Amino acid sequence: MQSSVKSSVISIGKRASFVAAMALLTTMTSFIPSEAANRAGGPCPKLNAKARIGGDQYVCTRNPIVKNAKRTWVWAGCLDANALYTDSVKRLATLKAGLVTAKAKLDELVAEIPAAEAKAKEYDGKIASTQIKLDAAKLKYQENLAKGATYSKATEQWNNAVKSYERAIAGFKRAADNWREKSSDVTAQQKRLDLQSQTIAASELEIKSNLQGRNQACRPGL
Repeated sequence: MQSSVKSSVISIGKRASFVAAMALLTTMTSFIPSEAANRAGGPCPKLNAKARIGGDQYVCTRNPIVKNAKRTWVWAGCLDANALYTDSVKRLATLKAGLVTAKAKLDELVAEIPAAEAKAKEYDGKIASTQIKLDAAKLKYQENLAKGATYSKATEQWNNAVKSYERAIAGFKRAADNWREKSSDVTAQQKRLDLQSQTIAASELEIKSNLQGRNQACRPGL
């Protein structure tokens, strides 16, 4: 009887020890970080999944500098550097397209200069001929004004003629100036073109710097 009881006690004790051991193992396992199975540059389960490895943020994706890359844990800093590089490349393409448009506009303005100069000279001729008429009208006005009230109607007519010629000359001068502004437009467009070229040169340097930064940040296994 005593032997049977002892065996039962031992059996119960063994089961209790096993349960306690399993509980301890479960407790210890719960304290093992989930990132322990992950490593930088190592394979990852799901695209765009995120994990912390060595205190840094990583993303499950394809390394942008590795040809035919598989899905791995890529440092978030690499993705930021890659976005900076690709954005600068797009910006350069936009700048170069704008430069082509600016050059075409400059060529168009330069081609218009001879015709514009000819038009300006045409209005210069109109100004000169109208000035002669204006001087004559002023003289007639003064002559009739000196003759007194008897010639008041003629005086008024010549006075109106003077004003009309003055308005015509002012209009011809504005037209001549507008045509001559074509040369100013060429100068302004050339300045814009030079500025765009400088911006492109700076953008090309920026791309080189961003490319170096991306290559360093995206080194496999980093």
